[in-house]
Amino acid sequence: MYGWRGRVGMVNPSRGDTLIYEFYKAAPEGLVVVPAALGVQRVVADQLTAILDRYEAAVNEMVYEECDVVVLGGSPPILSGPPGTEERLLAAAQRVATMPVFLHIRAEVEAVQAVGARRIALGAPYPCAITDKWAAYFEAQGIEVVASHTLDVERNIELAKLPPHAAYRVAREVFERAGGAVDAVHLTCPRWPTLVVLERLEQDLGVPVTSSSQSVIYGALRRLRIRDRITGYGSLLASLAHDAQPAPALASV
Repeated sequence: MYGWRGRVGMVNPSRGDTLIYEFYKAAPEGLVVVPAALGVQRVVADQLTAILDRYEAAVNEMVYEECDVVVLGGSPPILSGPPGTEERLLAAAQRVATMPVFLHIRAEVEAVQAVGARRIALGAPYPCAITDKWAAYFEAQGIEVVASHTLDVERNIELAKLPPHAAYRVAREVFERAGGAVDAVHLTCPRWPTLVVLERLEQDLGVPVTSSSQSVIYGALRRLRIRDRITGYGSLLASLAHDAQPAPALASV
């Protein structure tokens, strides 16, 4: 059986194709992704908020599929929703979940904190309004966003078709805008390719570089207590091999 070490449920607002591809590039043997897509085609407010009531049904699917851990993807729906959306989404999932559940948006914060960063440069391909909300969200978690830069792309399929060097160029641009005075660079959005450029960026910039897809891999493996040695995809994933911290609580933000 594929997934003998863990079945990872992924609930994605759109396709989740890039995230799944990058998960398989980095994840060790014995894991399988069980995906669900909620139908968002454009990163605009009406489509993002329309899917919020679909998450609970998707978690029910993950229960039926006997997943060992589930990540609820989609920071833009949470950032575009009314106050308390994050807490309500998690509570609804917990009502039906029989496995660890975590939110993608929190995994990104967890990743930045794991590399010890308090001041970051934020890069994204999203529309400017979503990127601004992301910056405010990080600030609310006690993480200062010194500079941000976005490609201002709205259509999800266009996000997926961006080349890997797009993330590399955005990271370098936002690092320069910050004057290099940051602890890390974070690249948000799991729909554009980021994983393959993280290690090179860390070599070139001299600071940790984390990304949305990488944070999901890190969050899932920690919750599954899998600590294989993973190289070539940034210092965050490499740190799993010597992670002595206890795994997060079974259902957590």
